[in-house]
Amino acid sequence: MDEIKIGSKKIGGTNPVYIIAEIGLNHQGDVKLAKKLINYATEAKADCVKFQKRSLKKVYRSGTLNNIEKEEHGSHYLLHHIKKSELSNKDMRELRNYCADKNVDFLCTPWDEESLKFLSSLNLPAFKIASADMFNLKLIREVARLKKPLIISTGMSFLSEIEHLVDFLNKLKAQYILLHCNSTYPAPYHDINLKFIGTMQDKFNCHVGYSGHEQGIAVSLAAVSLGAKVIEKHITLDRNMPGPDHKASLEPEEFRELVKQVRNIESALGEPVRYPSRGEYLNREALSKSIVTSRNIKQGSVLKYSDLELRSPGKGTSPLKLDFFVGKKLIKRDVPRHDYLLESDINSASNELHSQGTGRSSIKHKWGIVARMSDIDSLLYRNPNFVEIHLTDADINGGKNYKKNYEVDLTVHGPEYNGDLLLNLSSLDDEVRRKSVDFFNKALDHARKLKKLFKNRNKLVKFIIHPGGMNMESALLDKIPQLNKNFIDSLKKLRSNGFDLLPENMPGLAWYFGGQWHQASFMDADEIVKFSRKTGYGITFDTSHAALYCNLYGKNLLEFTKKILPVVKYIHISDGAKFNGEGLQIGDGTVNFKDILPHLIKKNVWFLPEIWQGHKFGGEGFVRAINNLKKINEDF
Repeated sequence: MDEIKIGSKKIGGTNPVYIIAEIGLNHQGDVKLAKKLINYATEAKADCVKFQKRSLKKVYRSGTLNNIEKEEHGSHYLLHHIKKSELSNKDMRELRNYCADKNVDFLCTPWDEESLKFLSSLNLPAFKIASADMFNLKLIREVARLKKPLIISTGMSFLSEIEHLVDFLNKLKAQYILLHCNSTYPAPYHDINLKFIGTMQDKFNCHVGYSGHEQGIAVSLAAVSLGAKVIEKHITLDRNMPGPDHKASLEPEEFRELVKQVRNIESALGEPVRYPSRGEYLNREALSKSIVTSRNIKQGSVLKYSDLELRSPGKGTSPLKLDFFVGKKLIKRDVPRHDYLLESDINSASNELHSQGTGRSSIKHKWGIVARMSDIDSLLYRNPNFVEIHLTDADINGGKNYKKNYEVDLTVHGPEYNGDLLLNLSSLDDEVRRKSVDFFNKALDHARKLKKLFKNRNKLVKFIIHPGGMNMESALLDKIPQLNKNFIDSLKKLRSNGFDLLPENMPGLAWYFGGQWHQASFMDADEIVKFSRKTGYGITFDTSHAALYCNLYGKNLLEFTKKILPVVKYIHISDGAKFNGEGLQIGDGTVNFKDILPHLIKKNVWFLPEIWQGHKFGGEGFVRAINNLKKINEDF
């Protein structure tokens, strides 16, 4: 199904649900009341407000209009209310302009061709067809000729009638969205049959939404979870007002809650993938278990079930591999009681790169591994070209001296915390920024000592730096110019001699505290390129960060990649999913590396597979990432 665009909003795919505040006749024929309802709808962040337009003389038989009192009670009540609530063409044009000023879409349901002719002069972004007119093929044909999307409610109908309608729409090559609907006001829950949404999607292969006339918001929220792409609900100032629709309407605070909860559900629905979030990873390590030995076991011993236990934390081999160890011989070392049991203890192949021919000589770009000085010696047998040392406040404040020399190149990743202080070189708080600058200078002094130990000690060493610009409550998107100005000011205060400072592009939701920090600056490719060309700083391009930003803001990752590459001097490469699934193994997320890798490998830059927990088992995750990239593109 292709996306359908209404105004500036796209419907379908991973786009947000399009929420319609149906004012209908709840304005009571009063333009001032209609504007109040528009105000409440826009404050609730509805995408659209909708009205109805009739030429009563064209809709009803003359005998009916002239003798309303002779009609059945229901028709008499409804016609009386419709007649007193009609808005003039002038009123409707005024409301359309008012919506434009409020930056909310204005839609209207034409009930006849005369009303349609007038509404077509308002240049509406789409048209809504009421359930009562889904059989009115003559009117629908005229609407379709305007080449605007149609939203059609399907209340009061049989499946066969919807089939007939869809065949008709397809022959017209119309763009349309069908709304599941029960046209009772209010609709009883047992008559709604939300599961029919899935039936419509499968049978008609079109976008489906829900027009709700039941009380409350629960059913509309359930419709979103079942795949509804449009939600339409009536809005009123007071459910006790006279008229047929008020009892099935939401009051302003309820409508606000509806929109809020729809957005929460959209976020929770996510993507059809399963991976641990960064917060889950931290809890997994702390709470889950690893395979350990139940006693001291000598090298050469054959392992039995009784030799193995499962104990926390989950830093070692997963319990899923328990049976893999039983009956195997310890080939590498004596294992003391309660020590982690590793695959390398029983399998010499696990000490080698995972696929034959993959290694430094077969990779056309320099590649490296993430390390701490405490575990670097256990990782270098993987034969990387360089290591990226991730500094922490414990390293920098500890003052430990290292003396061993290494025949690999060094890159350094700047710290993110100092105690409880989240470092923020762009902060709008001068004191936070001052403390961040002071600690980064301390970090650079520490890195200068480390630099002496590595192969590229006499060259500029890459120093990766996060720019800051995050906020706990909401993204400071209107503050981006000031944030970048602050960042430039902070960079000027850093004692960076001997290092090439490389700011890194950021995701929309940083991982701190479970991924609830909102990033503002250094996400957009155009913004980053402009910054780089203005200041001369090269950029660290993080593919996972970019994917998460693109997912959150509806951007195209391939286009992002093409834009940013001219200023890129170093690449963090890993997969990503949703909004905060960063640092995933290549192939575990949603990044299309077949598309972006040919562009990345054109750059003569260093690649770091920044895989979360990739250092475990002697850097197994880093090596697997390199192998996966090589399989995707043999020119890597």
